[in-house]
Amino acid sequence: MNSTAISVKNIKFKYPQAKNYAVEDISFDIKKGSYTAIVGYNGSGKSSLARIICGLENQESGSVEIAESLRIGMVFQSPKNQIVSGIVSRDTAFGPQNLKLDKSEIELRTIESLNVVQMLDRAESSTSALSLGQTQKIALSGMIALRPEILILDEALSMLDPLSRQDIHEFLRYWHKAGNTIIQITHDMEVVNEAQYVIGIEKGKKIFEGSKEDFLKVPQNLLILNGPELKKCPKSQLAQKSNKKVSLKVQNLNYSYDKNPTLQNINFSLYQGSLNAITGPSGSGKSTILEICSGLISAKNQAKEGENKEPCKILGISRPSMAQQNAAAALFETFAADDVAFGPLNKGVKGKKLKELVKKSMDLAAIPFEEFGERQTFSLSGGEQRRLSIAGILALDSDIIFFDEPTAGLDSRARYKVLTMMKELAQAGKTVLFSTHKEDEAEFADRQIKIQKGSIVEDSCPQKSDDLEEDLIELESYSSASMLKGLRSSQHFLQISTTKKSALIRRFPAWIKILLFLALFITSMCIKALPVCIAGLLISFLYAHLSGFEFKKLMITYLKILPFLLIFSLFQMIFHPPLAGEIHYTEWKWFLVTPSKIIFVIASLIRTFASISVFCGFFVSTPEYDLIDGFKGLLTPLTWIKIPVRYFILILEIIFRFIPLLIEEASSIIKTQIIRGGMGKVKGAMGKIKATMPLIIPMIIQTIKRSEALADAITMRGFN
Repeated sequence: MNSTAISVKNIKFKYPQAKNYAVEDISFDIKKGSYTAIVGYNGSGKSSLARIICGLENQESGSVEIAESLRIGMVFQSPKNQIVSGIVSRDTAFGPQNLKLDKSEIELRTIESLNVVQMLDRAESSTSALSLGQTQKIALSGMIALRPEILILDEALSMLDPLSRQDIHEFLRYWHKAGNTIIQITHDMEVVNEAQYVIGIEKGKKIFEGSKEDFLKVPQNLLILNGPELKKCPKSQLAQKSNKKVSLKVQNLNYSYDKNPTLQNINFSLYQGSLNAITGPSGSGKSTILEICSGLISAKNQAKEGENKEPCKILGISRPSMAQQNAAAALFETFAADDVAFGPLNKGVKGKKLKELVKKSMDLAAIPFEEFGERQTFSLSGGEQRRLSIAGILALDSDIIFFDEPTAGLDSRARYKVLTMMKELAQAGKTVLFSTHKEDEAEFADRQIKIQKGSIVEDSCPQKSDDLEEDLIELESYSSASMLKGLRSSQHFLQISTTKKSALIRRFPAWIKILLFLALFITSMCIKALPVCIAGLLISFLYAHLSGFEFKKLMITYLKILPFLLIFSLFQMIFHPPLAGEIHYTEWKWFLVTPSKIIFVIASLIRTFASISVFCGFFVSTPEYDLIDGFKGLLTPLTWIKIPVRYFILILEIIFRFIPLLIEEASSIIKTQIIRGGMGKVKGAMGKIKATMPLIIPMIIQTIKRSEALADAITMRGFN
């Protein structure tokens, strides 16, 4: 008989300010080497229970005991919350490094773990450049590399396409056969079928504990997993509709991220009153299509070279609204009802009409107004947040509505309600397009468009020449979308080095690059004499060139900051004291121009230009991993006197990971603000400042949440 791996006795847990217990008087034992599924609807307390078992939350009463010498690891529901490093291979290696394994073992575990999730080919990619499904794979890879004897997966496969899920299940079977204990938090029949035992949770209480076979004998339990049956839509249904009026038409859509083709020759039309599904593997371009058609990304001047040089056009009866994939970033009001009301308020809806619209939208999105209206948005479960973000888009009452992975992470009951809601919207005359990985959801729609590697490979209802298009107008991207483009550029610049690999300084050892940069940067800031400043500027030019930074880009950088430098120079001219007895070229009250002041200002400008040149050269020639390795090398001697260098290196890694993450978070918040009318028209510098004001509080809240989640991730990855 197997011994006990985990023993849970009478635990109770309640979140601060919550009325009800998230976990109430739950007890069970999990045997070593067993495979257990913990099932229940969204908000039932499954994730809270898992966090208590792992020690990430402290129960009010009761006890949790883990068998001695067993390592426990948990993969969270939100994959982006557990990525520590900015490079894929380094993130997977983070856990083994904390175990203080030798280099060869760390490298072996990294390769094996990435191979398991089929991401070895992306080993040197930026973690911030991955799709949500790919990020979920990397999160699993990082935990597998720790070789935990107890592995807990909290809805950790929910973002994956069917083929990827199949691959992970195959690995988990192998992992289980090797004698390890697996616990999956789920509401998915596919996962339960893999398990031996099931624990059922409802409203924080245990409702079942026993074998999988016994669990599946109870019809009510099957409803938790399968929900009501989704009826397949006849393939001919859309084609047979008498109303063939086009509400949105996409022509010659080609798009590239950083010169890498993402979408190629995309053409399709959406018909009024239709429910359309767009399917494809993670990273195939589904979300990009939705964002371009919604006006969040401009696809102008992206025509494909060669066979198709026609300009891209997005035509429609009105601009689509979109519920984005990152549900948490779509919520920025304290209370649920206020968040749903945000969009209508921006459109001028008030009073009784506003309350009725909010109630109708929340009820439609399967997050009832009476139950959730006064709940705090950030206290909701992941599935509840997703449904609330959908309600916020429904409240806009748009003619064309997009949903990006609307059922990801939802239980069967909520999934059925959301899919039925989309069908009802289509029947009411709306045009609905949603992305999904699930075949039964795609078959539920009137029409399915399949995407692979950025191209349409199958369309169950392609365009026809007799389509009615007389009411279409060309849809331009939002003016505020320029802010998103700027954020994407900043994120890309922070993620990777753009230098040529042949650049001389790129080939230097990391610690030499750091020392050279520090020497040149400090010198450029400290020199005073004008001839020495000029010499320093020439040396900095040479350094930037040898680093691979283009001269044209350097000049553009100078021009961008020149207005600020000229204003600063004006203050220097006012406050810098003149030399005694020197010539006064001009004198007006407290504004005095003298030769020494002119030389001082010119020297200051040259020093600034030199510093910028050195900084640009260093940034493009020293990728994140080089910088971290360089500091490791330079600080190694401090370890001999037992100074904890590892803490400094971890902080450095987190900074590199956290900045792109916050930029991405800001981008998601801006997208929602734009769609829901919160940004207005962005014109000029003052317009941009005014537009960013509504982002401050949501960004502070998201930063705190991200910080807490990252701390949990570091803990689970063995950092002490």
